[in-house]
Amino acid sequence: MSNHRVAQTFLELADTLVERFDGIEFLHVLAERCVDLLGVDSAGILLADHQGVLRLVATSSDRVSSPEQVQSGGASRWAAVDAFPMRLRAEVIGSLKLFRTSPGALPPETATLAQSLANVATISLLQVRAVRQDHGVAEQLRTALAGRVAIEQAKGVLTEQLEIGVADAFALMRTYARNTGQLLSDIAEQVNARSPEIAGLTRVSKPRPCW
Repeated sequence: MSNHRVAQTFLELADTLVERFDGIEFLHVLAERCVDLLGVDSAGILLADHQGVLRLVATSSDRVSSPEQVQSGGASRWAAVDAFPMRLRAEVIGSLKLFRTSPGALPPETATLAQSLANVATISLLQVRAVRQDHGVAEQLRTALAGRVAIEQAKGVLTEQLEIGVADAFALMRTYARNTGQLLSDIAEQVNARSPEIAGLTRVSKPRPCW
């Protein structure tokens, strides 16, 4: 991996003070960058609810699509699973999980980078929470989970309407959200409601890259 690529990723993840920061998109980007930088096959992000139970909120791909797969590692599919805590001092807010089809331990430098990515994500999320003091961790999680449900439903709507794959449907929504300055979850809600406001999205033939 190049130092430039690593630096670019950290800058991307650290930029959480932009207007209308999209937490769901942020966590999906984190999962995807883990795959890009760490040489793993998939990644999942879990956040802890008010009882400390980890809930799946974002993945790098549909290969990891359920909380059970992330929690157990999907023994029939993955040969190796690594978990990196997302915490600040004694407060654990979540976990970053990495999945590989090849067995063996992660190289030490890769494990160090993985924990660094988890740390940056933790600091970013807690920074957002501090800025928005009226929203606690539990409320952030409820919002993230509700957004994930809406996004999964919207994927199905778009795959049927546009006759495209699930991954393309998700990329299409993400690109449209970025181009219009809207939250990904808001776009999903509009898709599910068949809102005329997102007619431009359904006219796009192919999703553009997220980069």
